[in-house]
This record gives sequence, structure tokens and C-alpha cells, in this order.
Amino acid sequence: MYQPNRLLTNPVNKYIVELAKKWTGYELLLRPSRRFLFHNLYRPNAYVPEFNKPCFGVLCLQEDREKRPLLVLETEAQLSEALRQSYRECGILWLEIYEGPAGIHFYSEHGSIRLEMSSSVAQMDTALRAPLAWIHERVEHHYIPQGRLIQSFHERVLREAIDILVEQYPIECHHQMPFGFVTGYRAQMPPQIARSAVDVVLLVSAQLNPDGIVLLPINLNLHNAHVANEQTTEKDRLMCEFAREIGMPFLTIRAAEQPDAYVFSAPSLDEKAITVVGRAPADWANAIRPFVEAALETLSLAP
Repeated sequence: MYQPNRLLTNPVNKYIVELAKKWTGYELLLRPSRRFLFHNLYRPNAYVPEFNKPCFGVLCLQEDREKRPLLVLETEAQLSEALRQSYRECGILWLEIYEGPAGIHFYSEHGSIRLEMSSSVAQMDTALRAPLAWIHERVEHHYIPQGRLIQSFHERVLREAIDILVEQYPIECHHQMPFGFVTGYRAQMPPQIARSAVDVVLLVSAQLNPDGIVLLPINLNLHNAHVANEQTTEKDRLMCEFAREIGMPFLTIRAAEQPDAYVFSAPSLDEKAITVVGRAPADWANAIRPFVEAALETLSLAP
């Protein structure tokens, strides 16, 4: 029987997500691949082992349609110095949060300022005010981050469609999550797809379940590379095939034969494929709705 992955198993990580819900005007997006935090032409000067792996999360403005990262949250105890140097070179604000002998430890840099703190779990909300002040300062000065998690017009349409559904179903929307984190550890997964980013990943809302349960990954197989590039088309095929093998709901959106039409399909769910003409977010939301309901039904979470 298919068991969905849970992104939040560490109590401190769950508490970070809980605190982030209180930060007015901001949105915490979980587990995006780090390469999307940088400009798409950026290439590190040295080998960065974590570059194609996910960080814990990024803080973005809720109103930002491209979901550009204002603050990167890192919860791994040992980041490589090469990654830190890449963050410095690109002016990316990051905050390391990890458990240690003195409680919760924090490390961050902002220009020539270095911040190091420790606190109890109960005082994390107070400790986080300093890095949040740096974010506020950047927002006030209209700082524009180099990276973005929403990469294209179609991804913006998809996000707007999901925002309609978020008001009606217990779901949350996240972006550019590596396929291996979507599925959880699977020994039989082909290695070439483990770090392939999934455009949108719907989680069960934290209000309903705080474990970060993966509900429905969604991939847009629309760009020229998905048709003309053999490596990309093979990865698309392998991801869909692997999702079917493990019984994971996996929605793909691809171009239909007629102009300006799109096919929504999820073979692992007992739902017919749906064709939508045009790019109206409301029409896309209506096409995605039965797949969301079916995915919730598989977890016995349907409203």
C-alpha cells in the first residue's frame, strides 16, 4: 500500500513552520532545490555538494508571483563552506538553525555583519526577530532576489489556480522540490530522476496534519525541452513510470494537439484525463479539483 512521504518529522522543524505562519506578509516554502535560489545562469566557482539538493525552506513575500527567496532557512548541522561562499557571492541571505548542546543555534551573515546566537526552543520566536529585521530592511529598500521558484508564465498560471483551491481544500502549495524528496527514500529509484525538480507539490495543510504529508505533485511538461530534449523527455517518462510503480498520485499537464489546449492526467488516480482550452486560472483550478479530491480520498482526508 502506498505511503506518502512526510517532510516534517523533526519537532524543531515543525515548530519553525508553526512560527512562520505568524509572520505577516511572508510565506515559507519547503524543500526547494538550492539551484533555484540563484540566478539561472549562476555557476559556482568551486564544487558545491549541496547545490542540487534541497534546503529546508525559503521565506518569500506572499504577494510575490515569482516566489523569490528573501531568506533561506538551512537546518543541516554542517553546511559546506563552498555553499556559504556561493551565498555570500550572490548576496543571498541565509540562516542556519540546528540543535546543539546549548539548545537551538543560529548562524547568519548580512554583508559584513555576522550573527551567532543560541536559545531554548521556547525562545526561538524572539531569537528569529533579528534575521527577520534584515528581511524587512531588504523589503523596504525594494531588494530583488536573483533566484525565483516560479520560473515561467505557465507556472504562474498553475500557482494562481492552486491559490483558488487552497481556499476550498486543506492543502498547501510548494515549488521546485526534488523528486526524491517528494517520494521519500526509495532504493529502487533511478538516480537520474532523484534530483529532478517537481514544479508544484501540494501538501496536506499543516492545520490538518503537521507532518508535511505529500498529497499531489504536479509537473508541467510543456516547454520545448519536454518535447525536443531526449534527456528531459526520458526523465519525464521515468518520473511518471516510477509514480505509477509506487502508486503515488502524480499529476502532469502537457500540451494537447489543438492550439492553446492542455491535458491534465494522473494515471495513478482513478480519474479521467481532462482537457482545458486556454490559460484561465479558474479553468485550470476546475481541472485540478477532481485530482485533489481523489488524492485526499486516498488518504481518507476528503472533506
